Amino acid sequence: MIQRVGFNHAGVGRTVYPGLLQLASFISMNAETHKTAFTKQIASAAKGESSEHDKHNAFYDEYLAVMDMPAEFYLSTVERVFKNRDIARNDFTVAGRKVDIGKITTVAVKIVEGEEDDISAPGQCLAALDLLTGLPDSKKAAHLEPGAGHYGIFAGGSWRNNIRPLVLDFIDANSGEAKPKAANKNAAA
Repeated sequence: MIQRVGFNHAGVGRTVYPGLLQLASFISMNAETHKTAFTKQIASAAKGESSEHDKHNAFYDEYLAVMDMPAEFYLSTVERVFKNRDIARNDFTVAGRKVDIGKITTVAVKIVEGEEDDISAPGQCLAALDLLTGLPDSKKAAHLEPGAGHYGIFAGGSWRNNIRPLVLDFIDANSGEAKPKAANKNAAA
């Protein structure tokens, strides 16, 4: 999966996990969905019914915008997070210093998972709340978004309409500062 940057590009010789391989991996996990979306969009364009501002184009403009990832970051993530399970074992270090998740005592934590996530299956993030042994349950929250896949919890309709408002409300509720409610213009004085 690791390749060197080619001669015609900045960073020539540097090892990377190429964006094109990331994209190929993502698309292959839901190949039929992507095939159907592109087939419909091509048919729509052929009939003169599409525009550059279609939801299809807006989605794929973002989805297809990948970049190479430094090999050392990618390989470290795979090794530490997925193979060694450093975070799950509460044995994660940064710059040689242990990060003890159990020492988190005041920062509220909300995890969000997608019901149809095929990269981080539901329950993986939820398990992280159990590692927060120093945090009261009142500062822990979780949300499972029905029908959302991995990408859908970060972008698109599920994010905009459901997840983002929940996250913003959670931040507001745990910020220590009450936000003033908008005045009701129709209320009697």
